[in-house]
Amino acid sequence: MSAATAAPQATRVPEGAWRVAAVLAITQVVHWGSMFYAFSILMPAIAAETGWPRGMVVGAFSAGLLVQAGVALGVGPMLDRLGPRTVMTAGSVLAGLGLWLAGRVESLWQLYAVWAGIGAVMAATLYEAAFTAVAAAFGRAAMRPGIALVTFAGGLASTIFWPLAAWLVADLGWRTACTVLALANLACALPHAAALPGRAPPPRPGMAAGDLSLGTVCRQARFWGLAFVNGAIGFVSAVIGVHLVPLVGERGLGGAAPLLAGLLGVAQVAGRVIEFGGGKHWPLRTVGLVSLLALAPASVLLAWGNGVAAMACAIAVYGLANGIMTIVRGALPAQLFGTGHYGAISSALAAPGALARAAGPVAAGWLWAWSGGYAMPVALLAVLSLLAALALAAAVPPRS
Repeated sequence: MSAATAAPQATRVPEGAWRVAAVLAITQVVHWGSMFYAFSILMPAIAAETGWPRGMVVGAFSAGLLVQAGVALGVGPMLDRLGPRTVMTAGSVLAGLGLWLAGRVESLWQLYAVWAGIGAVMAATLYEAAFTAVAAAFGRAAMRPGIALVTFAGGLASTIFWPLAAWLVADLGWRTACTVLALANLACALPHAAALPGRAPPPRPGMAAGDLSLGTVCRQARFWGLAFVNGAIGFVSAVIGVHLVPLVGERGLGGAAPLLAGLLGVAQVAGRVIEFGGGKHWPLRTVGLVSLLALAPASVLLAWGNGVAAMACAIAVYGLANGIMTIVRGALPAQLFGTGHYGAISSALAAPGALARAAGPVAAGWLWAWSGGYAMPVALLAVLSLLAALALAAAVPPRS
């Protein structure tokens, strides 16, 4: 019997599992906030001091995302073989080292080299690694609320670290700000070492003997369907994250752009709260399909809507759907393939998303320049969302 059709397991949460989720909830805020979101604050300060073109500075961040996508394929098996405790503790230490070095670069090639290293560390510290720890602690049948808690906290990373990074850069300069962020990442190593599951954790509820290996899974069409979903969501989220403010400004709402953009993070957290509170009553397939289908009209409204109310509605719907999809993408691999090789499988599935996050903003910029506005690139997001819904429907059986 395959992992997808195995009989339902007990949903009792194992002892100590919530402690793992609580630790990850805190450390994910730090890792996402400092390695991902803070770059948008550091970038203009780096360009202003060094004289390097902003586009070249942003390229370092994109290079890091490309490295993350490639390294994830190797980090996943390490998470299964060595355990999340070893990999994520080392990742926190290396994240601290990378951010410390980022504050000491003197040439553009050094910035690219350092941020490529930070990209590699992202594969060992961000959601895919954290979800592997949750899977080991909770087991397949009970892991969904654990993922919801971790992503709920992770959704606050931008809310916390955008103003924090801005304050650090303004008061201390971007180089010292990198040192402070480095210390915060280094501090995450201790709770990771103390609380996360180690190598070869004992069997948990939901860890079936028939859990599938990465090699077996890669020969199944449903794996590639989920990979497409991850790539589409990565593309959509990156385009919205980078281009939302200028898109709103193009609608003549430049003065309201910061407030409307801030609604995105709030809506994502709200979506995760909804999933955490009511998700146990709804199948993952249904939740995922509804979320993906909601992205299409939200994108259409972003492309052609006018007025603050229309933009606020579109951003809120997008944020809710995207927040929920983070949980769905984390829980589906365990539901379909088991938790025995979760690290390798989820990291392989995450690689297309990382590649798409690197390519999405650039592609949207090209389309904007070619078409003379944001209507065409944002309409593309609606098409991708619908295609992702079809791929999810095909990949996940209704009774899985």
